[in-house]
Order: sequence, then structure tokens, then C-alpha cells
Amino acid sequence: MRNRNIKINIFLNEKEKKIFDEKVKKSGLNKSEFFRKFILDYELKEKPDERFYEMLSQLRGMANNLNQMARTYNRYQGYINTDKFTPLLHQIEDLVLSMQEVYIIPQKKGGLYGNNKNMES
Repeated sequence: MRNRNIKINIFLNEKEKKIFDEKVKKSGLNKSEFFRKFILDYELKEKPDERFYEMLSQLRGMANNLNQMARTYNRYQGYINTDKFTPLLHQIEDLVLSMQEVYIIPQKKGGLYGNNKNMES
């Protein structure tokens, strides 16, 4: 059985429909997902362009390679100073997470249904 079984019909004029469709398209979500996230007070973001995903993939590859290098060099302790590699690995990982937060992961706005402390009873 469906988790969501209540259907809501809304009426929009042409201008509102056009704006709605544009925002849905930019978000990369379908209309239902977009509407649910909006009413649950998420800050909706535009879907990043392909360059973002290419850069993210490259960064992940760099982090992977760096991690593999550090592991290999750790096996031969004393020959290579790994202190130079580990901080760089963590910087790359942090950058990847930051990019995801900024471009992909929806964040709560903290409005009516968010973390508004004035609304607590």
C-alpha cells in the first residue's frame, strides 16, 4: 500500500504554472518531490550542471589515488614521510563533502515546520 495516499489538486494561472515548471526542472526533482520538500520547509537548490559532477568525480578519484598511495607508503614505513599525504587526503574529502552540501543535499530553512523555537509549546 502507498505511503502517500492523499491527492491534492491545485489551480495555477499560466504564469504560475510556467514558474513552477521551471523551478521543478532546475531542481532535478519530480513535481511531487519538489512540492513535498517545499511544504516541509526545505531550502530547494538548483540541480548542478554537468561540470560539477565531472569535478566531483575527479576529486573522488584524486582522493582515492591519494589514499592508495598513503597505504602503500605506510607499508614501507621509514622510506616515505606520509605526514604530507594524510592532510591532503582529508582536505580533498572535506571539499567533496562541502560541494555536496552546497549543490546537492537539501537543507531545512527553519521556517514554519522547521526548527523555529518560537513555535514550541
